[in-house]
Amino acid sequence: MAPKSHLRLLGELILKSIDAIESRLETESIEFPVLANPVDPSSKAESLLREADIVNATSYIVAAASQLIATSSGKSLSTLRSKSHFAADKFHLPACIRAAVESNMVEIIREAGHQGIHANDIAKRNNTDPIKTARILRLLSNHHIFTEVDPDVFCINRLSSVLDSGKSAVELQEAPHHRYVNMSSISALVLMQTDEAFKGAAYLTEAFIGPGTAYSLKATDSPWNIATQTDAFLFDWYDWPENASRKTRFSFAMACSTKLEPPEAILSGSLLHVLFNMVNYFAAQGFKWGNLPDDSLIVDLGGGVGSTALMIAKAVPHVKLVVQDRSSVIEDAKTYWASTPEFLESGRVKLQVHNFFEPQPLKAVAVFLLRWIMHDWADPSALQILQQLRAAATPATKLITVDIILPHTCQDTRVIDLIPGATVPAAPAPLLPNMGAASNMKYWLDFQMFVLGNCQERTLGHFVRLAAQGGWKVAEVHHVPGSFLGQCVSVPI
Repeated sequence: MAPKSHLRLLGELILKSIDAIESRLETESIEFPVLANPVDPSSKAESLLREADIVNATSYIVAAASQLIATSSGKSLSTLRSKSHFAADKFHLPACIRAAVESNMVEIIREAGHQGIHANDIAKRNNTDPIKTARILRLLSNHHIFTEVDPDVFCINRLSSVLDSGKSAVELQEAPHHRYVNMSSISALVLMQTDEAFKGAAYLTEAFIGPGTAYSLKATDSPWNIATQTDAFLFDWYDWPENASRKTRFSFAMACSTKLEPPEAILSGSLLHVLFNMVNYFAAQGFKWGNLPDDSLIVDLGGGVGSTALMIAKAVPHVKLVVQDRSSVIEDAKTYWASTPEFLESGRVKLQVHNFFEPQPLKAVAVFLLRWIMHDWADPSALQILQQLRAAATPATKLITVDIILPHTCQDTRVIDLIPGATVPAAPAPLLPNMGAASNMKYWLDFQMFVLGNCQERTLGHFVRLAAQGGWKVAEVHHVPGSFLGQCVSVPI
């Protein structure tokens, strides 16, 4: 028999993955969530979708479907553009997403219910042009964000529901700055990406080839700096009085970034060598926070408002935590912890202003936690952070770094030499070894870091070498099913 074509192999992988998903759901008498319905985080179906086998299956579908589109796109420019892989004008999508969120369309449409609401009525409520409103929503509906149920009549669906602040449109119109506080969605993160990051991305080429910035590792030589025509560091810019709203948005964007992972992902570990859609290398289990001795001190550096610390505090009652960040962020953290005052009042959790480029004031620390911190800094600055923590560490101190571990798009067997017990499985042929489109988020965020701060996500080999320069040895690498972040456990050298 002639070998099967790539088209057929990809199609069969999609069908096989669908069979696996439907078989699992059938055992629970549950249907796969429908695109037309909003997300219900409390549903059994959503819980099943976070299981490792289902995560694998859905990732195979995403990767294979994307590769199938790329393979079958044809040769004509018009066909390539229509199949999205070469759609140079796709930047209009994030622009329209931001417009819909900032103008409270999501909440207005959600409040209208399943029957939907006409663009004319939306425009009356948010004081916009009805024709432009319909055009924005129609583009989003064509990308399955919102549903056009009748001409110019739109309703909320699965994808648009995750942009919903959970607040009333009237409240947001009267107090726009309340949008981000204790919200139930990821809209703060989406707005940061479609505002600061989106504007900066337009100047990526200028930063990449510009004679003054091409080889620079300075945080202030970023594409965003060129776009905004400022020499300020992004975090300092947030502290300017005129950017108070954006600063608050950033703080809560970092808090809601936990919604991009399974609930309490920081507390979980697993055998990752079976999860092809994540990093392709793992140690045996995740870090066991519960095994820390009583009264162990965990320091969450650059911990934002403390969303990660709160999860650990709730799950591991015998440890103490300190959340460290800039003074303006700590002020936002006080608002965040107001709903659970018992942790601060008991002293189990403390909020502390600290610059992690300066000597660490706390000693006898069991764990230093750096979640989404190292990617904020180019190597020279990241090395300073590692060195400051190494100077404060005891021989028993652990350093936990939680960031994207950027995979190569080819097979990389060198990881076996970096981490004891690591394995390098192969994704099903003919998929890319890194699972292709199922790994897109990692590369998008890598360039978000480049755009905003001239920094980056790192491959495992890159981070292992950097950690060693800072006095740390990466002893374990872990991942959580459904999360795109990796967890490195390092010990002092």
